[in-house]
Amino acid sequence: MSHPVIPAPARFDDGPGQFALRPGAPIVYTAPEVTTTVERFGSELTRRTGLRLAPAAGPPAPAAAEPSVRIELAAADEPGLLPRPLGLPPEGEHAPDERYSLTVDTGQVVLRAAEPAGVARGLTTLIQLAATRTSDNGEIVIPGARIADGPRYAWRGLSLDVARRFLTPAEVRRVIDLLALYKLNVLHLHLTDDQGWRLPQGRPDERPDRGEAFYAAEDLRALVAYAADRFVTVVPEVDMPGHASALLRIRPELDSGRNSVERRSASGQETRTVWLDPELPVTFTLVEEVLTGVAGIFPGPYLHIGGDESWGMPHDLYVSYVRRVRDLVRSIGKRPVGWQESARAGLAPADTIQYWFSGIAFAPSLPPEVAREMEADLALSRGDVDAAAAASARVIVSPMSHCYFDVPYAEPSADPAQAARQARAGLRIYAPVTVAESFGWDPAQALGADRNPRAPRVAGVEAAIWTETVSDFGDLSFLLLPRLPGVAHKAWSDPRGGAWPDHRDRLAWHGRLWAQDDLEYFRASTVNWR
Repeated sequence: MSHPVIPAPARFDDGPGQFALRPGAPIVYTAPEVTTTVERFGSELTRRTGLRLAPAAGPPAPAAAEPSVRIELAAADEPGLLPRPLGLPPEGEHAPDERYSLTVDTGQVVLRAAEPAGVARGLTTLIQLAATRTSDNGEIVIPGARIADGPRYAWRGLSLDVARRFLTPAEVRRVIDLLALYKLNVLHLHLTDDQGWRLPQGRPDERPDRGEAFYAAEDLRALVAYAADRFVTVVPEVDMPGHASALLRIRPELDSGRNSVERRSASGQETRTVWLDPELPVTFTLVEEVLTGVAGIFPGPYLHIGGDESWGMPHDLYVSYVRRVRDLVRSIGKRPVGWQESARAGLAPADTIQYWFSGIAFAPSLPPEVAREMEADLALSRGDVDAAAAASARVIVSPMSHCYFDVPYAEPSADPAQAARQARAGLRIYAPVTVAESFGWDPAQALGADRNPRAPRVAGVEAAIWTETVSDFGDLSFLLLPRLPGVAHKAWSDPRGGAWPDHRDRLAWHGRLWAQDDLEYFRASTVNWR
């Protein structure tokens, strides 16, 4: 079989012999800072394969001893001499080194990495190699291999919408586990929108819940710690000045009398949306309270300020708001990230925007007036990339044509029992797209670098899952899988390899991993699931 590792390693060469992973085999390491990672690997391997290994801190045994897995912290440039990743590290200036090398021989597996993050990524590869194979007589045989690996982009993430549908902390942890399985390192939490305000900040003291689910500060801190333990950085988003209806419901003093808009949504329904009025004195008093509180919970350097779809807001007021909130974010020691529309308030070289509004086919059933509005928005959005290029700003690429997982699946499922879920999950404003089509892109070309040598710099890659059509966690995982591993591959792997047929063959083995985790996934009929 072809190797089942996703994302595909930078270099994967077959080696001589094979390694028999047996119960009780030692995992030998000397660096105490990798203890937690090694212990988690052992637990994960046991859970997925039934094999129980024996972590052994201390010097390695003589070469003639029983087969073992050995972990070594190496010099920074030793793991394959691969280059550092491109783009923007979500951890800031002191980004961990995720590069590693993995050698599988008859007598041992040797993992070398410069830092614990690289050890974690290498052990994830070993988990995939082992867990996609069948145990024979109590052991798992892994073919010999020489692997040198490291990420293409430093920022590789998923934007998770918990505003439209609240996910419990336990459910968010399951998503973090999935990110770690595919070497993604950013969880971008979309915490506020018209449908829900999931932050503890900004709530009235007399009745903070107002009948709405939200995360307590200790819940969020625990999620941050859980993610960090798996080398995932949580980036919070407070989406303003638009998408503020939920905030206005709990803080009616933000109503200036002109900042509420009735409009027809993309689904054709009449809806009410709100923008925050920067000329209302209470607005920035509350915004500062919220952002300062959020900054105190999330230790990462970046804070996402939203800035998209501020329908009905006069342009001069939008510019005033975005510029002021950027300054506020910087004043509290954070770096602002905004959706691409925030480029319309001006950009500096240190700024970062997130590109999303790419060309995508809309469903023929879209109401004509909504289709015209969407096309006008799309035409306007093309200037955002030009503005980023002119300012030498960084751009996280999340093109909806390839990275939005609320787009319906086009091909049928291999499992007829999934028909009802497939008909329900996914926004019907989009024309359905096959898994192969969603995989068919290159982040380096997403901003037009093939046509414009002055295209802005790619800071990283993010997928996005919006939850309007999500009724339970099964819907969520169904929309994520199998597309999330594809985006992870594009963000991590060398663009010269990994065409769809190769990815499809590797993907076929991963249904086993998802089934072990009790994750519902779309059994695309175009994939020969093992």
